[in-house]
Amino acid sequence: MLTRAQKEQLVKELSEVFKNSSLILFSDYKGLNVAQITDLRKKLREKLADGARYRVIKNSVAYLALKEAGYNVEEIEDVFAGPLAILYVEDGDPIEAIKVIYDFSKEMKGIPSFKGLYLDGKFFSADEVENLSKLPSKEQLLAMVVSGVQGPIRGLVNVLSGTLKSLLYALNAIKDKKSE
Repeated sequence: MLTRAQKEQLVKELSEVFKNSSLILFSDYKGLNVAQITDLRKKLREKLADGARYRVIKNSVAYLALKEAGYNVEEIEDVFAGPLAILYVEDGDPIEAIKVIYDFSKEMKGIPSFKGLYLDGKFFSADEVENLSKLPSKEQLLAMVVSGVQGPIRGLVNVLSGTLKSLLYALNAIKDKKSE
């Protein structure tokens, strides 16, 4: 059992973490045992190293920490009903973390169940977790942008090289005609 001073210190630490997190995902961990939660944490570590954490947190502590971090907790009070575990990402791709926990939930037949999430300060309901898990990762988006920029440049290079080839063929034809 935590003392009041320890709870206050935990609230202070968590509020700083939440201020710096790009993702705060709320879930109900009921039905998961310690080995399964450890497995989920291992999968998160494989993808995001130490950038993401999945913690079981008392509702009152989470509520106060979010409030202190500047989130509007009154609009999400139903999140604090029942057991609460929070996945937060301080460093790394938040979409990758959503994919990991969503795939884990599918594998475990809906456990943990989602209550909602904050992604870059915007709240999304639990129903939107699946849609967010289908988004491309940051690296995939960057690759799409690069290929989109690269396409017109490649086309220009091909057009210019085609013009030069045509000129070369014409000059070769003139040379062959004069050599005859």
